[in-house]
Amino acid sequence: MNSSQYNFYVSTVSFSNKNNQVKVLKHHPDLQVYGTGRSAVVFKVNGEHRVIKIFYPPFEKTAIQEKNNYEKLKGSSYYPTIYESGPNYLVMDLIEGKTFFECLAEGILLKSDYVHQVDNGLQYARDVGLNPSDIHLHNLIVTKEGTIKIIDVARFSQEKQCTQWQDLKNGYEKYYHRTYFPTKIPKWIMNSVSKLYRLRNK
Repeated sequence: MNSSQYNFYVSTVSFSNKNNQVKVLKHHPDLQVYGTGRSAVVFKVNGEHRVIKIFYPPFEKTAIQEKNNYEKLKGSSYYPTIYESGPNYLVMDLIEGKTFFECLAEGILLKSDYVHQVDNGLQYARDVGLNPSDIHLHNLIVTKEGTIKIIDVARFSQEKQCTQWQDLKNGYEKYYHRTYFPTKIPKWIMNSVSKLYRLRNK
């Protein structure tokens, strides 16, 4: 598909923002909402193994930052490939799998090899001059092939040191394989812990 077509798709998308709740009002029928986040919504493109990540106003600067960070990570299998970008969007690989959050909620085993792969991916980011930050359960994906993909890297260029992944890993190593650790963790518990963590580290 040519670049003007992706740009056209982006132009068909509109949002509403009420009480800090962003909703998609309309989009081209070739697009399907694939995921939403604090700064962007991801659309799957029909007939392609790609997605378009469109950033809400006023997160255009975040789009540029994420593009620059992905360019530095180019060549690593731990991160999606970027095919095109615009002032407020990125076109990248469609990643099919389960996030760490979904695995914990559904009782899918998080293997120690997954944690090792995350460590390798984050070390690669450090080696190219980035500072891995904001590593949480939603941006770590286990693919159908059992490999790890790390997404949402806009904050990898911040200077502040982030201990979130180390804290998660410490919890995994200390508690996850204990007999008393629950097979499934309710989503509301994980969301509550995440919210408290963000408040503590503001």
